[in-house]
Amino acid sequence: IIDEKNLIIKMKTNISNGDLYILKNVLKTELVNQIKSYLSSVARNSLPNYYKIENGAPNFHRINMSDPRSYVKGCFHQFVFYPWNQDYFDLFNKFKNIFYLKNLISGIKKNKYINKIPEDGCTGRIAVQFYPKGKGYLNLHKDPIDYHQITVPSLTMSKKGEDYNNGGSYVKNAKGEIINLDNMLDIGDLVLFNAGTPHGVEKIDEGSHNSWLDFQGRWMMLFSVNKLHDNESISDSVDLYS
Repeated sequence: IIDEKNLIIKMKTNISNGDLYILKNVLKTELVNQIKSYLSSVARNSLPNYYKIENGAPNFHRINMSDPRSYVKGCFHQFVFYPWNQDYFDLFNKFKNIFYLKNLISGIKKNKYINKIPEDGCTGRIAVQFYPKGKGYLNLHKDPIDYHQITVPSLTMSKKGEDYNNGGSYVKNAKGEIINLDNMLDIGDLVLFNAGTPHGVEKIDEGSHNSWLDFQGRWMMLFSVNKLHDNESISDSVDLYS
């Protein structure tokens, strides 16, 4: 019998101290592939755009090629979903248990920030990110830890060695050692670690020449709580290469 309350306390303590958790087979590969196929179609048939994080913002997709509006330099295609919008997959309902776990580990009510109205200047946000072969990367950085979260769970949507061969997600531990997470992950696995741990995405298959619209490369999904654009009480993510 698992004591859920004590398990959450243990996870919170360990993550706060820099430990990392990998939860296996959280999502079936079939559903992952359906989401990837749908988003690829959306991207091929509509113009990318950008919207600030604010109440009522639409779901959207954007291209980030070292976009100066981003706190962390990177190159990826991002698809953003908010809890007040509907989508074909009903993502916030489908993944509510991930947000519940994230919130409880962060020491807040399990359903906070995933309702249709922002709370305390923050909102839940699901972001699917595609890193194309030969181009995709994200600089080493730290994300803010505050009243809104201590961890940002990420779901693996591609398999290293099959969808791409080199690069991928990594963390830098307290000893300064680089740990390549993707070497340990399969499609559908969920990763949780301290948001303040330096982490990034090493360039995917550097030297490859692929079109953005081929959608060959690395996919992932992030379950975050983000501050609204006018919330100045929470710090920004910090690019450690800037």
